[in-house]
Amino acid sequence: MERSKLSQLEYKVLQMLREDGRRSASSIAKELSVSRATVAKVIKSLKDKGVKFTVDYQEEGELILFLISRQCIEGSAECYKLIDGKYISLVRGKLHEIEEILSKVEDEKEYFISTQKVNTVTVIRGELRCDYCGGEIRGDPITFKLGKRIYYTCCRTCEKELRKRLSKTNG
Repeated sequence: MERSKLSQLEYKVLQMLREDGRRSASSIAKELSVSRATVAKVIKSLKDKGVKFTVDYQEEGELILFLISRQCIEGSAECYKLIDGKYISLVRGKLHEIEEILSKVEDEKEYFISTQKVNTVTVIRGELRCDYCGGEIRGDPITFKLGKRIYYTCCRTCEKELRKRLSKTNG
């Protein structure tokens, strides 16, 4: 179990971001009477200590598996140790992915499947187009990052060709 001791300033910044994750470093700095650079360093320190800043939403058709077992499940989004020594793992995915995970758990297990997270936005993915061929991407896209930009492709061939094209223009 990872534990990190936070300074008073780190804790204050963390609490402010918990209330509003989009709050600017400048507004936090002003309220705490420190510089914006200091807030930026605090946020970097929090990241280095393993604090995650996440976005909360659920994709339409996504299920959430709550699996109680003797160990954390590989690939789980979150895992919590229970008071009785067992673990509860949260796994997100489509029905066939959930079924596959359940089939791999060998120990005694108890599970619940949720179809909807209450008080959370459910999103429907709009049409996503391949950055190489322009075709509609069905299913999960193949992604890669180059510089600060993320590219989406529909297949490995388009990914390979797009990487070639980008290396010529950037090289």
